[in-house]
Amino acid sequence: MVRIGFFVVLIFLATNVMGQINLSWKVQHPVSKAWFPFGEKGSVQEALIAANQLPDPFVGMNENKFAWIENYQWTLESEFILTESEINQFVELDFPSVDTYASVFLNGKFVGETNNAFVRYRFDVKDKIVLGKNKLKVVFTPPIMYQKPRMAKVGVTLPAPNDVGVTKVAPHCRKPQYQFGWDWSLRILTMGFWESAKVDVFSDNKVLANYSNTLELTNEQAISEFTLVLAKESEGSFTWTSKLFGEQTLKSANKQLKRTETLLNPKLWWSRGQGEAYLYEDHWVLQNENGDVIFEKDVRFGVKKVELVQEKDQWGISFQLKVNNRPVFCKGADYIPDDIFPARITDEKLRNSVKTMLDCNFNMVRIWGGGFYPRESFLEACDEGGLMVWEDFMFACAMYPGTDEFLANVRMELEQQIPRLASHASLTLFNGNNEVDVAWKNWGFQKDYNLSKKDEVLINSYYQKLFKELIPQTIRAFTKIPYEHTSPLSNWGNDAFYNDGTQHYWGVWHGTDPIEDFGRKSGRFNAEYGFQSFPELATLSSFSKPADWKLDSPLMKMRQKSYVGNNMIAKHSNLLYGKTADFQRFVYFSQLTQAKAVGIAVVAHRTTFPRCAGTLYWQFNDCWPAPTWSSIDYYGRWKALQYEVKNDFKDVTIAARIDTLGKEKYVLISDIPTGFLCEIEARIYDFQGKVLDTLMCKQAIAYPHSVELFPKELKAYKKSDFAIQFNWKDETGKSCERLFIHEQFPGKPTSGVEPRVVIESLDVLTGKGVLRIENETILQDFWFASKEGKVLMEQNFAHFLPGKYRIEFEFEGNVTKENCYWFYH
Repeated sequence: MVRIGFFVVLIFLATNVMGQINLSWKVQHPVSKAWFPFGEKGSVQEALIAANQLPDPFVGMNENKFAWIENYQWTLESEFILTESEINQFVELDFPSVDTYASVFLNGKFVGETNNAFVRYRFDVKDKIVLGKNKLKVVFTPPIMYQKPRMAKVGVTLPAPNDVGVTKVAPHCRKPQYQFGWDWSLRILTMGFWESAKVDVFSDNKVLANYSNTLELTNEQAISEFTLVLAKESEGSFTWTSKLFGEQTLKSANKQLKRTETLLNPKLWWSRGQGEAYLYEDHWVLQNENGDVIFEKDVRFGVKKVELVQEKDQWGISFQLKVNNRPVFCKGADYIPDDIFPARITDEKLRNSVKTMLDCNFNMVRIWGGGFYPRESFLEACDEGGLMVWEDFMFACAMYPGTDEFLANVRMELEQQIPRLASHASLTLFNGNNEVDVAWKNWGFQKDYNLSKKDEVLINSYYQKLFKELIPQTIRAFTKIPYEHTSPLSNWGNDAFYNDGTQHYWGVWHGTDPIEDFGRKSGRFNAEYGFQSFPELATLSSFSKPADWKLDSPLMKMRQKSYVGNNMIAKHSNLLYGKTADFQRFVYFSQLTQAKAVGIAVVAHRTTFPRCAGTLYWQFNDCWPAPTWSSIDYYGRWKALQYEVKNDFKDVTIAARIDTLGKEKYVLISDIPTGFLCEIEARIYDFQGKVLDTLMCKQAIAYPHSVELFPKELKAYKKSDFAIQFNWKDETGKSCERLFIHEQFPGKPTSGVEPRVVIESLDVLTGKGVLRIENETILQDFWFASKEGKVLMEQNFAHFLPGKYRIEFEFEGNVTKENCYWFYH
């Protein structure tokens, strides 16, 4: 099938720009009754931290000091002033993001309620405003207090294994699920505003949103639909002027203006590595019947076609994404919220995340379904860079209601989010949920929650209504972007399960599979798999003391949210690199183990195309500092894994394909759209740096393709220790190299003289430094870092042949010669 603190005086007023007044708030402590400043956005928790009423929850065991907040309602207040001219216009309260259950009052009068953190609420308050000072109050109710009296309406106990509270309300709440507690997150249920709330004053109509959608695409033309969403319904006509398409006079329907346009010989948007991520640039002006300009904006849009191919073939059922009729192998990671406090996430951080992904050769990112929908700044960066977006809807690892009330709430969410998301050229796939279906079928919910057959039938019907009816029907009303109801489509375990659809492989972490099974057990599209590691010393020091640096210390046990966590890391790192009583060295080994595990999987996935069509590892980032599956920790420090995937994801690369440890074969892999002739040189060295052999070949490689290199020639060296350095030129003629170490007994120390490592320079003005290394024998997995700052290198955790090296690096924060350290083996 193919599917297309106390304050006497607080000032709340901000400058009124373009008819908008940004609101600033104060919050009342429900016990002491004291008022504290809240600011324009944030959460009750953040306000209490800023007022020194609570400590940093990321330090030590402080997270336990936040649980009581869930037991109280919290009141926020603000004020704004309206002039005589303003009260005669349209006045609305605009809440871009209310988290989550809130009752709104203006001048003592009830305005309305909110119950979905993923919905933008606008309230017409024309009949409640007064001349001069207006007083606004918002009362937040915590999720358990709000949902507990309502849960019986659902008619069944809904399984929610990741809600660590006594009363499990997560499935009932349209709120980020990770905040209820996850195996990589603390539990903090924020209440507040992720974005600033505003008072909107306008004399005539205004445009609230604009969307674009490709309706049809052929080689000769693209037919696109453009939509403007109005604040008010209007009987009058509007003139919409486009720089690209000219002028049209239109009337609104359901508060919308739509126009359909044709682009001849369209320039297409391609993902990174496949072509240019081309975006059309237009300028729109909207005028009312009187000729008044009520909207003006520079807009960008892309044109592309996406198909999801799910067909029966010689292996099972495929899961292949085709962009502009070309099959694309998807490379990337799963992306979680960057912070437990959503309001703290800046647009700069989001853009930097996308830049890092692109710099590390990603062409896809999966927005995981237990967080929140991405901001415009993130999506715009994806559009510009050619980073395809797999978008989960915000449901994860639990069973959800299907009552009319719940579905109506979700429908409001979908009708806002789908057209916004689908307008972005980078949006490539919609997915209904994370692991809901596989959990229902395989996690023992029926027994654990004492569900009757009647309960099961009801839960099944809820799933059908939400994920197989409401969501796809709403998508089809807005876009042709393909949709699948869940990921994964197959469970892990039985060999046959790896032949059909998407796969979340957790057989090593949650099972007893050996680490090399990352290379043996590959799904048709690997949307999740991973292995944990500890963050480096600077990050550990941010929340713990050296006395805590033991796997069995109370803090480390509490910090580890996975039920198998620390022991599983130790098990596999001991097997690969040996036991160590030095915790700092253990951290190093944990990162090498993680990189090895995921690296094995990535190469196996890439080299089995077309059977496998995608590899997205778990997970790219963190929401707090802790041992997790991330490749970049909460403070942006790269782990060994990030450097590994940067190499393994290159469009043209040579990698080690490992079926069993110690039995590598070396493969040339290409993802570029056209074939080319690649000239390759391989030099084989002993561990003292003596050249044992030089191998040469010219290898023709097509798209996408992989081929084993020098299989016969390398047989003679398989029973000895050696290093092999490959040199080649990619399709642009750029010279590339990569060094691999082959050991008969991996993990044993390399014999030889200790290397000489000197920090030659550190320039605090430029944030740049130089490192010198002299080594007489092979240097494996050399890691350079700082105990306080952040170090970023072109390559870290790198191998070095015997020799002298001058390595440039960049740094941030307090990096000194005294606080830098390095490990190798």
